[in-house]
Amino acid sequence: MKTIAAVFGMVPLAALLGGGAWALDLDVDIGVGSPRPPRTVVVPAAPAVERVWVPQTVVRRSERILVEPEHVEKRAETVCVQPAQVMRKEERVLVKPGRVERVKETVLVQPERVGREWVPAVVEDVRIGPVRLARTVREGYWREVIIPAEYRTVYRDVEAPATYQSVYRDIQVPARYETVYKEVVVPARYREIGRDEVVPGHWEERMIALPPAPVIVAPPRRPGFEIDIDLSNRKHDRR
Repeated sequence: MKTIAAVFGMVPLAALLGGGAWALDLDVDIGVGSPRPPRTVVVPAAPAVERVWVPQTVVRRSERILVEPEHVEKRAETVCVQPAQVMRKEERVLVKPGRVERVKETVLVQPERVGREWVPAVVEDVRIGPVRLARTVREGYWREVIIPAEYRTVYRDVEAPATYQSVYRDIQVPARYETVYKEVVVPARYREIGRDEVVPGHWEERMIALPPAPVIVAPPRRPGFEIDIDLSNRKHDRR
């Protein structure tokens, strides 16, 4: 309200300044309440270019040199044909060697048989007075008798064979290897060689990223309303 009174107080002053035609155009902004903060937007800053002097430096550079190209070689390789194993083997062990023994034997010469044997007559002397007479008591005769077998002891050489016994034992059979030849591709062989390279001093341009800066889009203002007042001399308008 003080702003409106000040505006209307300027009208007589304008009339006194010019006795003729005069005009006054006023824009009045009346704010009510607390002011509003400004509205800002963060805008990324454009990168800046900076020139920097780089002094002379010595750079160590490495280079690969082919020492031996890729080629095929024939190499000998030992291959296991049969692995080591344990075999159970049967063996004949000599217990008693062969020998010649003298053996005593009883040999039958004549078997038992039945034979005829003469049994002589039985005669006895009979004395009759001074005369002695022979009197036959029993006549002689043949009788059958058993003749025992007849044996004889003989000696002979008997060859006794060797006596063996079967035994089992574990035999360690070693592994068996063979040499084979294979073609192997040998890759190329390189060697690293280092050398020093002098880089002279020079200027370099570097891009520097600046931090983003806030930009005010709308200035701070108070809530309210605006009044546009146009005061002019009527007489001047009629002229």
